[in-house]
Amino acid sequence: MKGTVNKFGMAILAVATLIGALVCFQLGFTQLSEVRQIDRLPISPVSALADGIYAVSGRIESKGQSVTAPYSNDRVVYYEYLLQEERRDSDGKPNLHTIDSGASAINFLLRDASGVVEVKPGFQISQVDWQAERTFRNKSGNKIYTEWTFREGDAIELLAWFNPADLSFNLSEWQGNLNAMVTVDGLASEGGKGLFGASLLVSLAAGLLAVSLAAALAFFGVHRYWVFVAAMTAGLMIVLWSVGLYHLQKDWRNAAGIYQQRANAVLADPSPVKNEDLYALYFRIAESASQWPDSALFKQVSRNQFPLPNVSTGIRQQIEREQSAVAHSHYDQQGVAFGLAIAGAMFTAVLLFVALKAIRFKRLVEFIPTSQSTGLAYGLSELFGMIEVDDELPFINSHLNQNKCVAYRYAIEEKRGSGKKAKWVTIDSGEQTTTFWLEDELGRVAIDPVESEIRFPEKHVKREGQMRYTEYWLPPYRNVYCLGFAGISPERSDKLTLQNSDDFRMLITTQEEEEVVKGKGSLGFLLTGLALGCSLMAGTVLLAASGMLTPLDLIKTSLIVPLLLTIVTIILHYNGLVFLRNRVDKTRADIDTLLQRRHDLWPQLFNTVEGFMQHETKLLTAIGKLRSGEVLTSQNPDQVDKQIAYEGKVMQAFNARIESYPELKANSLVQKVSRQMQASEDELALIRQGYNDSVELYNTQTEKLPDVILARLFGFKKAEFFQQDD
Repeated sequence: MKGTVNKFGMAILAVATLIGALVCFQLGFTQLSEVRQIDRLPISPVSALADGIYAVSGRIESKGQSVTAPYSNDRVVYYEYLLQEERRDSDGKPNLHTIDSGASAINFLLRDASGVVEVKPGFQISQVDWQAERTFRNKSGNKIYTEWTFREGDAIELLAWFNPADLSFNLSEWQGNLNAMVTVDGLASEGGKGLFGASLLVSLAAGLLAVSLAAALAFFGVHRYWVFVAAMTAGLMIVLWSVGLYHLQKDWRNAAGIYQQRANAVLADPSPVKNEDLYALYFRIAESASQWPDSALFKQVSRNQFPLPNVSTGIRQQIEREQSAVAHSHYDQQGVAFGLAIAGAMFTAVLLFVALKAIRFKRLVEFIPTSQSTGLAYGLSELFGMIEVDDELPFINSHLNQNKCVAYRYAIEEKRGSGKKAKWVTIDSGEQTTTFWLEDELGRVAIDPVESEIRFPEKHVKREGQMRYTEYWLPPYRNVYCLGFAGISPERSDKLTLQNSDDFRMLITTQEEEEVVKGKGSLGFLLTGLALGCSLMAGTVLLAASGMLTPLDLIKTSLIVPLLLTIVTIILHYNGLVFLRNRVDKTRADIDTLLQRRHDLWPQLFNTVEGFMQHETKLLTAIGKLRSGEVLTSQNPDQVDKQIAYEGKVMQAFNARIESYPELKANSLVQKVSRQMQASEDELALIRQGYNDSVELYNTQTEKLPDVILARLFGFKKAEFFQQDD
């Protein structure tokens, strides 16, 4: 049931993020296209106006009439006002609430060096993008009064449709895909803001698409990383390229429409200033087609949609020099852009770190085969079986509800405060575990869950007044999956128990291995998708800040996806090889420690028996030879085997001769050495098997693609088995 709910949640997430991605792509590319259209429009002289969309620059003149701003009482041609009230919420934090707002405008004149033209705001002034300067702000009590105005004498830039019928700009009567704009900051600055917004929308869309693909893979149960890499690379590249090219074609159709409308009017009633202005428009359009695929699309539409005006070569060259020197759209808030880029890079690093951790754990589970209880090998191991308890390893009772269990955790909380300030405060908490049996069809193994990561299957929450009691527990007779370190049992040297180690925290869960793998894989994929979105945001924001964001730049930025995924793949496989090699090295180090401990027993034995067994010359010589001999290591497995065999013969002879020395046989040190010698042999047999299993897994992995390439590049050499002579 839980798996079905998770799959349903993944399906909803995949569909929702896909819809969100498509919407953001649409908004982002549309905004980018609008900025490109603004950049293609030269600042036209008033005397060159004919028909269509124009960008003009000049100073405001009134027509002898004005409107009164409500707060400052200034006479202006446009005002926007805002009345806010400062209030405090239940937590005492101040918030601003809008009480009243509005705007008003009247007809005014715009004059440049070549002439004057009338600007009519019309009746839909809210549809116009007014970027006015804030000219009034006053706080009285808890109320804040703010005004933005345009007034006579202000220098502005205007983007609007010129109506040749009444020789004026009517801001409310709009033709084309651009909104009318009046700004004091300049169209290039406003275009920079548009570029910045487009970069955020497109990078958000890419991130949502990446999450959608990851959720879809999780829904279909795909957890192989190479499938994720292939799907993510293909999906993001295909969508970015296809959506980008679609909007690019639409963008060039709009550009052709703007040019054709102006060209038809100019060529029907030509004049030198109109011809020069039309050529300036043509040059800026052609300039924006310097890169592929813009160049191919421009070539396609320019055959019959870009008729050239009659302008001499010298004038053309002069226009080209002047227009080349004009600044294009640029984002003025460079600090904000760089801050966002740095934040995007940092989020990418953090998300990738967590994602790699999840995927690395998934690969760890895949690396280690599930063992039977009778085939448990020293080192990291995984088991699946049922929790059993008996008189030797009994159950415990949970603290709050007295439920039978082998582990529990509880918390007692008190609700303090009221309203939004209310919070739960823990006044008591605790946990307890006990060793239990994990039984499968072949036998059972002791599991020590102290300080393990336990995913409790049972939970109970109870509310009593202002108190809340929460308890989690792991009951007996449940099937559990355990991944931990199979180490020597403290009670018996010839037995292994599953436990924590210094570098690995054991996992105990009622999920099956496949669920654990899919869960970690899904988490890693989703976080990687978010990281891709953050990395794309960092790249596109930097491009937008430099004013270089074009559809081609976005397509180029999409190459971050395969590059980043390739780096992540290399890191994953490299870390996998490092983990397997370290596993071999750690087990080898455990063997060396054991051999050193075993070697240290011979001097103790020699010093104890020397006074008793003076007549046992041959035996004492053999013990003395072992005492003064070189400590062998796992680097020489053949010599270790011979040494162990020789030590076994010496101990066998010693145990036989000691029967003649009752006092020596009863010596506590001799008994201790004998026990430790036998225990070390048992431990060595267990660790040896674990070491050989680790070597086999490591050597096999270094022969697989792509690990074999990394193994050769970074010097991962094959490890030797620790064989035991028959």
